[in-house]
Amino acid sequence: MKIRKSLFVKSSLLFLAVIIGCSVPQNKTYNRLMDYANSLKVINTHEHQRTPTDLEYTKFNFWTLLHKSYLRADVVSAGAKNFDIETVNNSSLDEMWDFFGEYLNYTANSSYYQHFWEGIKKCYEYDKPIFTKVGIELLSKQIDEKYQNYGDWFDECFRKVNFETMFLDQYWAPHNMDIDKKHYSLIFQVNKLVYDIGAAKNVYNDGNMEFVEFKENSGVESINSLNDYLNFADFMLQSAIKNGAIGLKNSMAYGRSIDYEKISIEMATSLFDKSQQLNADEVKALQDFMFHWFLDKAAEYELPVQIHTGYLAGNGNQLDNGKPIKLNNLFLQHRNTKFDLFHGGFPWTGEWVALGKMFPNVYLNLVWLPQISKQRALVTFNEMLDCVPYNKFLWGGDCHFIEETVGSLEFGKKVVCKVLAERIEKGEMDEQTARKIIAGVFRENAIQLFNLE
Repeated sequence: MKIRKSLFVKSSLLFLAVIIGCSVPQNKTYNRLMDYANSLKVINTHEHQRTPTDLEYTKFNFWTLLHKSYLRADVVSAGAKNFDIETVNNSSLDEMWDFFGEYLNYTANSSYYQHFWEGIKKCYEYDKPIFTKVGIELLSKQIDEKYQNYGDWFDECFRKVNFETMFLDQYWAPHNMDIDKKHYSLIFQVNKLVYDIGAAKNVYNDGNMEFVEFKENSGVESINSLNDYLNFADFMLQSAIKNGAIGLKNSMAYGRSIDYEKISIEMATSLFDKSQQLNADEVKALQDFMFHWFLDKAAEYELPVQIHTGYLAGNGNQLDNGKPIKLNNLFLQHRNTKFDLFHGGFPWTGEWVALGKMFPNVYLNLVWLPQISKQRALVTFNEMLDCVPYNKFLWGGDCHFIEETVGSLEFGKKVVCKVLAERIEKGEMDEQTARKIIAGVFRENAIQLFNLE
């Protein structure tokens, strides 16, 4: 009995030693890679950052940030009702916990929750493993204090995590070109100009305020033909470039499918001329024509085109609108245009990776994927490493408030460094190559693709 016990103890200790022997070097490797990632000046290739004055909130606390975060969708998915801006503005912290605390707890397992927590932890030195009622009350006092001077707070967080610039996509004001260039680089949203082509005569000629300042300088007095509209769209595009735009963005998967047929100029002209009587198929055809036109211009002006693929934020939409394979014909027809594909195409990550492997002009951006599913991001990044040259990998945050972006960066670094550390420990990669990949994902590849100085 003693012998058996002794053997059991020895074997247990041996097993423990093996486990420790395997895990410690991996942790050391991972930690070294994380330290290196943290030393980099990060190029954040996608953001929707909003200032408090942009929004309709009357106060700022934990629930305000949560309302504009991805985590809100999981809280609603768990069963919460009326999580709207009026409730956030008009309810006390106690009431908000009574309304939503239970549903927030149900989301503690999700990547949305964990990445939101990472950002709060980093920005406010929050030391609790989950959000509690008492913790939220303390956080809300800090948030209220910091948001009294949001500009300084934003800059503090921006510098804390070593951002160099963020690419700003203003989907709420797509033609605003007056941005804070200390923190942002301009991305020109094409959605509105693509959507508006079917009603261009009304949108433009009726004095739409979004176009007034451009109309006076465009040389296009009125829109009466397709050629007039294309001239005006070109003027808008050139105006964006003069104001520092470094790329274009299409997020039309939220409103329609991302399959864009090639439409002839003759057909487009005919449809434009009868634009008051267009059916749904004809409207789509005009939009398809317009996006192909933008892709030609992108090649001419050497502007990469960012495209939303896969999952759609919020609760409820047509999921397959963003299926990556629908873009295949664009890559065949626009070989001189560079495409920056977003979000891993989740849940069609395999299609997304395959497109990056097949086409020299298709780049793969991990933006938002770790927040949607950290585990799928780990699997997908492994597939990317197997299939695609690493000079084609990028990262972005894709958030409205700086705290959530900080969490996004932390999640992105953990995914990339974990996968690379495991490969190093398996003898499948050397650490020098891993560091080059990290620098590429978080900085160098964006500099090359977007021709940054």
